Amino acid sequence: MSRSAYQIYTLDNGLRVAHVKTPSSALVHCGFVIHAGSRNDGDLPGIAHCLEHMFFKGTQKRKTYHVLNHLEVVGGELNAFTTKEITTLYASVQRTHFKRAVDILCDVAFRSVFPENELKKERLVIADEIQMYRDTPEENIYDEFQELLFENHPLAHNILGDTDSLNKIQRNDLLSFTQQNYHPDNMVFVVVGSLSADRVLQTVNQFSEVHFPKKEPLIRQAIPWNYKSFRTVKESDFGQAYAIMGLPAYSETHPKRFALMLLNNLLGGPGMNSRLNLSIREKYGYAYNIESGYQPYSDAGMFHCYISCEEKYMQKSLQLIEKEIKKLKDQKLGKVQLSQAKSQICGQLLMSNENRSGLLIHIGKGILKYGRAKNIEETIAEIKKLTTEDLQDAANESFDFDSFSYLNYAPTK
Repeated sequence: MSRSAYQIYTLDNGLRVAHVKTPSSALVHCGFVIHAGSRNDGDLPGIAHCLEHMFFKGTQKRKTYHVLNHLEVVGGELNAFTTKEITTLYASVQRTHFKRAVDILCDVAFRSVFPENELKKERLVIADEIQMYRDTPEENIYDEFQELLFENHPLAHNILGDTDSLNKIQRNDLLSFTQQNYHPDNMVFVVVGSLSADRVLQTVNQFSEVHFPKKEPLIRQAIPWNYKSFRTVKESDFGQAYAIMGLPAYSETHPKRFALMLLNNLLGGPGMNSRLNLSIREKYGYAYNIESGYQPYSDAGMFHCYISCEEKYMQKSLQLIEKEIKKLKDQKLGKVQLSQAKSQICGQLLMSNENRSGLLIHIGKGILKYGRAKNIEETIAEIKKLTTEDLQDAANESFDFDSFSYLNYAPTK
């Protein structure tokens, strides 16, 4: 059986449970994956993320301390995070404490009460989090670039929101958001661990005895988006210069997404042998941090290159990035280059698949968005089919220099 193979079951109340039975392991990872993120914030940017914080602030039967302490006392972890399209509430515990983990997860997901006094305090905490990111240029420039790139599209929403929108969020808004998004059609409970299916279903069924009112299925449609390229330079108090160049890219379902995934890995992926790292860092010593990224979403995507360096090297570095991108468009990879590039990304995928928490999220997202999650072997098979012509075609279609946008933080002179 594939390490990412899973079985899916539906409880009487409609909640889906996905179970990955792994080889013998002392740990179990489990949690809810919910098809709601910052793109669902509507008129209150940051509400999905605020809700993630408020899940830990008390339920119908537990105070804040008891929620936070429930798994910590047995060496477990209870956590959550929000992305553009997904929210995840998850736990990692010793398998002997699986029941304890399911209890607290169902309690916070279905019975949180969002106390007014806790919401007041948490606004201050999130405001501090927003400021922390603003003081972190590599995070700040990425968020701002997405806001500009996806202007007038729900994906533009900063996941944290801003202080103005944060202060508008009220308890009733949190209740409305959960009623809209936290129901069986929009969530799945995933369990990864060496447990039997009977034990998993019996335990989840015990703690998720919630009567969900009937709802009309959410209709998700692609959102129209009129992209306009931009070139923006901002003065900053940071000592270094920071820049992102990027443009719209293939969505999660586009047939050429695997080609762009491989191109991105070759150009500026995590390997020290990426073309950008070898050219800009190793050959010239211009930058410590240079990378590219490809982020696909349900109905859109973004490709970008990021660099931080001394201001005097910025223009030359951007020219070198453009030079490496042009090579991908103009020159086909040789057979050996293609084989090595495929081997590298397949090895990285296999290693990431060993991350059980990441596997949990991957399976939940796949089921929610597309009815099933691809296993690692399917993805590797798609990558192995790619030809040099496929890569060059994707490069020429994706990397239109007239469509690139640029955002630069330049030190104040």
